[in-house]
Amino acid sequence: MDFDRLPVYDAADIVVCGGGTAGAFAAIAAARERKNVLLIEQLGMLGGSATAGLVTPLMHSGVPGNPYCSAIGEEVQKRMLALGASSENGRAFDPMMLRIVLEKMCREAGVRILYHTFIPEAIVKNGRVEAVVIANKAGLSQVKGKIFIDCTGDGDVCVRAGANYRQGNPETGKNQPMSLRYIVENVDLKRFRAYVEEKKKETGISAGVDIGEDGVYAYVECDPQADSVLNGCFLEAVEKGELLQEDFLYWQGFYIPGRKGCLAFNCPEFFDHVDGTDPRHLTCNQLEGKERILRHLAFYRKHFPGFENACIGDIAVLMGIRETREIETEKMLDAGELWGKKKCPDMICQSNYPIDVHGRVLSNQFLGDQADDGKPWYDIPYGCLVVRGFENLLVAGRCAGADFYAQASIRIQETARSTGEAAGIAAAMALEKGKTPREIDGAQIRKRMMENGAVYANE
Repeated sequence: MDFDRLPVYDAADIVVCGGGTAGAFAAIAAARERKNVLLIEQLGMLGGSATAGLVTPLMHSGVPGNPYCSAIGEEVQKRMLALGASSENGRAFDPMMLRIVLEKMCREAGVRILYHTFIPEAIVKNGRVEAVVIANKAGLSQVKGKIFIDCTGDGDVCVRAGANYRQGNPETGKNQPMSLRYIVENVDLKRFRAYVEEKKKETGISAGVDIGEDGVYAYVECDPQADSVLNGCFLEAVEKGELLQEDFLYWQGFYIPGRKGCLAFNCPEFFDHVDGTDPRHLTCNQLEGKERILRHLAFYRKHFPGFENACIGDIAVLMGIRETREIETEKMLDAGELWGKKKCPDMICQSNYPIDVHGRVLSNQFLGDQADDGKPWYDIPYGCLVVRGFENLLVAGRCAGADFYAQASIRIQETARSTGEAAGIAAAMALEKGKTPREIDGAQIRKRMMENGAVYANE
C-alpha cells in the first residue's frame, strides 16, 4: 500500500506516540516548552500501565531520598495528594485519579490528545520519520511531524520505521511474565486485620501481611517453606482443588489511598504466553486471567473474614507487561553498568532499582549500596533515548535502550516519567536550536529539567 497517498489527518511539531506514563510526561514537557504537540493514544485515557493496567504502587527508585528526577512527577504528586489519591511518599496511588490528573495537566499545557487511535505503520525517508500512519474510526490516514517520540512501551513506531531491537531473555528467548491486575471492593479491613493477627499467633509467622490504620500490604509465595503467614491458606486451597498452583505463584495485594475497603492485586501472573507483542498471547491471558480472578474471589469470600461481601471493582484493560522489545539506541545500558554504578555526563535519570526478573522463580537482584564514588546509584544517559539510525526519532519508557537485565531495572514508573520528560524537552530543544535530537547535549536537558524543578541526588 502506498501510505504517502493517505489523507493527512493532522500535523504537529512533536508527535508523541503512546499516552502511557512516559508519553504523558513527554507531551506535557514538550508543550510547556511552547511547542505544538499531538499525543496519540490507543485507549480513552492516559497513564498506560499505571492507570489502564492498574499498576499500583509506584516503586521506589532505590536512590537515597528517592529523588523523582522529574519536575512533572513532583507536580503530579502534589495534585494527587490534594485529591486524597496518594500516600505521602507517593508510592500508593489511585489509578482512576491519576488518569484524570494526567489528562488535566496535558490540556492545561496545550497538548492536543487523539484517543482511540492505533499506529500500524511509519513513513520514513532518508533516515527521517515523515509521518505515522494512524487507524481509527475515521479509517486510515497519516499524521505528519517534525520530531516523533515513541512511548508505546513496545517500541511499535521504532519497529515500523525499521529500527533494530532486541527481545526476550538472551538465555531463553522468552519475555518476562505478564500480569492481569484487578481491584477488589467492599472489604472489611478491620475484620481481615483481626484474622491476620490470629493467624500470626497460630503460626508464629509475622511476615506476609502488614496492615496499618490506612495501609495494607500482603504477599504469598508458592513454597511450603516460605515465610508468609497466609501461605498455608493458599496451599490448603490448592490441595482441596479450590485454587491452582499458578493462581498464587505470584500474589500481592495493596491498599489504594482514598478508597476505603479496596485492595489492588498484582496478579494473576502468566508464565507461558509471555509475548506482549503477540495478540494471541494478550487475548489468551485476558481470557484465562478472568477465570483465575473469579477463583481468587471465591477463595477470599470463603476463607478470609472481612471478604464475605467483597466484589470485583475493576479488571485491567491492559495486560501488565514488564518487557517486550528493547530498541537499539545510541547508548545501550547494560547490567554491568548498573552493578558498577556508572555515572554519565549526559545523565537524565538516576536509579538503583533491583534487576527484577519475574518467572516461576522470582529473581530479584538488589544492586546494593556500594559504589566507588560513594554515590549508590547508576545513571541513565540521554543516549538511551536517541534511536540509532534516525534523525528525528526518540524513544522513552520501558523500551528505551537497555539490555534485557538492565531493562528489568529501568522499567519502573519513576524512570518512565523521567525519560519521558527528558525526551519531550530534548525534542523541543532540537526544534528551538535547529538541530537533530542526536546533537542535543544531555547535560543541557538535565539542566533544563532542574530549572523546571526536577530533583536529583547530589545535584
